[in-house]
Amino acid sequence: MQARPPVMLERLRRKVLSPFFDRLGYDLVPAAPDWCHRPTSPREVATLLESAAAILERDLAAAGLVPDGDVLGHVRAFWDLIPTAPVRQRRGGSGFNGALQLYVAMRALRPDFVIESGVFRGLTTWVIRQARPRARIFCHDPDLSGLQYRDRQARYSTADWSTADWAVLDPARTVAFFDDHVAQGRRVVEAQARGLTRLLFDDDAAGHRIHAHGGPAHPTIAMITGPERSPEPIRWTRNGRHFEQPADDVLVRQAAGLIARSHAFDDLHRATGYSPARLTSVTLRGSP
Repeated sequence: MQARPPVMLERLRRKVLSPFFDRLGYDLVPAAPDWCHRPTSPREVATLLESAAAILERDLAAAGLVPDGDVLGHVRAFWDLIPTAPVRQRRGGSGFNGALQLYVAMRALRPDFVIESGVFRGLTTWVIRQARPRARIFCHDPDLSGLQYRDRQARYSTADWSTADWAVLDPARTVAFFDDHVAQGRRVVEAQARGLTRLLFDDDAAGHRIHAHGGPAHPTIAMITGPERSPEPIRWTRNGRHFEQPADDVLVRQAAGLIARSHAFDDLHRATGYSPARLTSVTLRGSP
């Protein structure tokens, strides 16, 4: 498990620093990941894991993904693995649910090559490595200075993934994972142009929920594939900034024609109690 902060430092935070930051309108909390908080009695652990596995089995089927063996077994393995994660983060990046979904999805997709666009502190890279120990991982992020985990076998770049030469990869054995706050419609078009058909997206959000997401990557997959696209622009505010998704967007129409299948995974909150996850699986039509 993650080590607890020193007692004196925790007392200083509670009695001096937190009240000071409260007056400034900010919260000062330990950078403890949510998986540090967990049930320990066998019955409750079993209920959590079995409930999560049942939901994930349904999601994999809906996404057209074939599980790599027993899903409950993978969930149990992940439960034992996640306390050893070398990344501490409370806000931003993936929590327990998002990491679990990524782990199970990667086990089902079984890629030999993984393109990861958006690395942040490195937790998802670590999750991918646990799920696919022998995969070649290509990590792209404009700022790698905050890494807490750097995979010794991965290739890192601060250039956008779309600028790289992927001729050496077999698209049929490759999965691209996007958690980069770039328009998801754009990523669909770029991936299809490079022959990729198996994609995973984090932070997919429907129009009525996108205000709750930081750095919204609109148009999102939900906006593109929704049964009834809005006849008027979708507008929202976040942290004082105003955003708009046009109603008649060429990118939305282009991306919609490339998507053969998409499925937004259940957020798992009702099964685990952890912060909701937002993973979406997308299968593209083959290259023309």
